[in-house]
Amino acid sequence: MRRGAYDPGSADRRRESRRNRGGLQFPLGFHSGPRGVPAFGHLDADAKAYSHDHRLLFPRTLRARRTSLVAAGLEEARSAASARPWHFPRGAQLVIGFEFCERVGFYSMVSLLALFLSASRAAGGFAWEDKPALTLLGIFSGLMYALPVVGGWIADRLLGHRRALTVGGTLMFGAYLLLTAVVFMTRVSPVEAPMGLWSIPDGLPTALRSAYVSVSAGFWISIIALIAGNSLIKSTLVVALGDTFSGADTRREPAYAYYYAGINLGGLVAGVAAGSVAAANGWAPAFGVSAIAMGIALVAYLSFGHRYLNPRAPSVQGKSAAAAPADTAGSGVRLFILAVFALLLLVYSIGSFQLWGTMSLFLERSVNRHVNAFEIPTQWFTSIESAALILAAPVFAALWGALARRRREPDNLVKYALALFLGAAGLLLFAIAAWPHAGATKSGWFLPALGIWIQATGEVAAWTVTYGLVYRLAPQRIVSAVMGAFYAMTLGLGGYLAGQVGTFAESLGQGRYFLVLGVATAAAGLVALLVRPGLRALAATRSIDLYSRTA
Repeated sequence: MRRGAYDPGSADRRRESRRNRGGLQFPLGFHSGPRGVPAFGHLDADAKAYSHDHRLLFPRTLRARRTSLVAAGLEEARSAASARPWHFPRGAQLVIGFEFCERVGFYSMVSLLALFLSASRAAGGFAWEDKPALTLLGIFSGLMYALPVVGGWIADRLLGHRRALTVGGTLMFGAYLLLTAVVFMTRVSPVEAPMGLWSIPDGLPTALRSAYVSVSAGFWISIIALIAGNSLIKSTLVVALGDTFSGADTRREPAYAYYYAGINLGGLVAGVAAGSVAAANGWAPAFGVSAIAMGIALVAYLSFGHRYLNPRAPSVQGKSAAAAPADTAGSGVRLFILAVFALLLLVYSIGSFQLWGTMSLFLERSVNRHVNAFEIPTQWFTSIESAALILAAPVFAALWGALARRRREPDNLVKYALALFLGAAGLLLFAIAAWPHAGATKSGWFLPALGIWIQATGEVAAWTVTYGLVYRLAPQRIVSAVMGAFYAMTLGLGGYLAGQVGTFAESLGQGRYFLVLGVATAAAGLVALLVRPGLRALAATRSIDLYSRTA
């Protein structure tokens, strides 16, 4: 027969051939019947059930599995793509807004404090000498970053997070109001001697002593209340933000980036607002800016915190070890890993805090800040840092999110190394600017400005992942205390050491000084890369993930 011609008997011959060969073989021994459908002629009941289930259900299982995978992928992509503040949970938006307002209040007060303390009595200030004024400012700033470890422990073990935020916010709001009243009383007081001191000046008339004591007592009570309130708020807010997301929500890390941007935006707004009000209306209304900002934060929290924030009562946070047995597993390893990250960030902080000390002095004395006939104020250079932090934070959040969706996100050790290298680059630009201009010729302003910008970008690379890192690695029963300890070890100790290291700038010369700092910071970045394999292996023994994309 010609190939391709139709043979009416061909189908019958093929069926007969299959019957003679015993049929097509299938798993578990069942054979094919007509049209290749499995036949169950000589199978036991279990084999028949298996055959029937897989014949009817296996295709649907494949489709269901494929559908579920696609849905999961779409959900993950949707979650990552929605990492914008308006897509965050209401609780996360509340925390970010609270921190922004709190930072407006804090930075407004800090930007005015030293100037007010050193201002003359005729100008409405306390008329202190520069040295005690700067000493108090340094102690105050250090305690604001060091004591959150104590406040975090109180929040974890005694008060719970909601109550800690309520108490802390109330203390700070009351302190700002009291400080504003003290500043107003100072302005109208007829006392000509320096005010706010621990002891009453000799020769002060008896009629004025009670007013003097009231001003001094109010001032120191407000300072102590600010430190106490901040200690309860600082680390607790970070934990409250993390709690607003579910365990595997990829939006947590971008939320911390926006939280960090809110801090720096608060600093930028504070400088403009407090400075403008002080110039136009005097000290008391300027300090009132802090009270207004903190009042807005407190009212918003009291109105919506109970609705949108998780409670984290102290009884839930670990008074009973049995409540969270997995929490204690590997806690020593987790804390050790956090200590390594803290040491790396400490090195970076020593360099970044130079902006408020040696860098400012270099800009003031050794940099030509003129643009045509206009001289750029030294304080504007510090605003470069705030601007860089604000602009870079969402960029890094988007970058890490995009890399995470492609499974190419670097782990946090690589991010810390990047931060250290950027910090070193900023310091080295200062060294280049300072080195050729050791004599009378001043340096141009562009290289220092670029150095500040690059160094601030490194800060964003580190700190935007630090909040999530501490939240995930710290034992949940003491997570606020660990966050406070991290602040103390990095920012508190870093600020103190920056001041001590800064004393060598004069003996080394500014060029060599910035060069040494830059090389040391770059060396810390290399150390981060060198310890990375060992630290990752140690983390793997306790199933600890060093990536930001998972919680």
